[in-house]
Amino acid sequence: MTSYQQHHLNFLKIAYNNFINRDPFKSEQPNTDDIEFIEEFRTLIDGFENSPSSAHVEGEDFIDKAFRRYPQLAHLIARDLLWYFGGNNLHNLTDDELTKFQQLDEMRFDAEEQNKEFDYINSRANVFGQN
Repeated sequence: MTSYQQHHLNFLKIAYNNFINRDPFKSEQPNTDDIEFIEEFRTLIDGFENSPSSAHVEGEDFIDKAFRRYPQLAHLIARDLLWYFGGNNLHNLTDDELTKFQQLDEMRFDAEEQNKEFDYINSRANVFGQN
């Protein structure tokens, strides 16, 4: 697993932990759909840990589903995951975010071409003006 993939796996785990600590998932008797959703979330994380590239399609569909089914919890999902999984998820990013994630990808590709280590977190902070 690349460090880039590892960062996104960590973002998935953070989102999962945030979800399970919010209603409707932390209620004493969640409904069947909510239970299945959380189980699917856990399966996505497990699949990502075993094979990040094969979990990509499932991730795209799952993140899209999370935004549609639980819009009140969408803020708990790192914007990076929308970019990473792409597809319909890109519709949930602003034009400015799209531009910045594209710039970040170009920086990562340049570093890879030069066989240099790419520090995703610090590079992301610089591109998004968080440093």
